[in-house]
Amino acid sequence: MSAIHVLVVDDDPAVEYYVSEVLRAAGYEVSAASNLEQAEAVANGSKVDLLLSDVVLGVVDGLDVEEAVRRIQPAVKTLFMSGYARPRYGTASEDPVLVKPFASAELLERVDALVGSTAA
Repeated sequence: MSAIHVLVVDDDPAVEYYVSEVLRAAGYEVSAASNLEQAEAVANGSKVDLLLSDVVLGVVDGLDVEEAVRRIQPAVKTLFMSGYARPRYGTASEDPVLVKPFASAELLERVDALVGSTAA
């Protein structure tokens, strides 16, 4: 069985690194992107099980990234991350939001709940 693939999208390199390392240590396959174009390239190149995207990404936002990735892979699940208020995300999307800052245990709990753990 292949590892569950998570696409982490965050324009803050420290957050991207932290999230990616926590997920890799738990057995997930991880690809990282810092913008919409990079996220689309990953989605075009390999199957993505979970999109884990920051809400605020400069010109675009997490919903834009989700829409673009779902055009390529309609079945992808999504978990948003944000340190900001989320009125748009509470009503326009069925996908949950992980509020920053968060601990590694909370991250893994939320990811595992969406896609299942890769741990044996």
